[in-house]
Amino acid sequence: CESGFARPLLRESRMYVCVCQAVTERQIHQAVRDGARTLKDLRRDLGVTSECGRCAGCARQCMKEAHGHHAPGGLMAHAACA
Repeated sequence: CESGFARPLLRESRMYVCVCQAVTERQIHQAVRDGARTLKDLRRDLGVTSECGRCAGCARQCMKEAHGHHAPGGLMAHAACA
């Protein structure tokens, strides 16, 4: 996520968002389906941002994308973690 390179949308990919806690985009998408709505929810449920915090921006973006995917009729194209 720190690379600054945009990458194509891969629905629920296995890209690591939080290396410290080994949390992937897929896990964040699942947490959103399970009701996570804030970064604090992700911290509680998955541990993201609980160590070094460098994943906060990427985790927040991934959560926004997940909300777009899981909204009624929603599918959002994006460049994550840019």
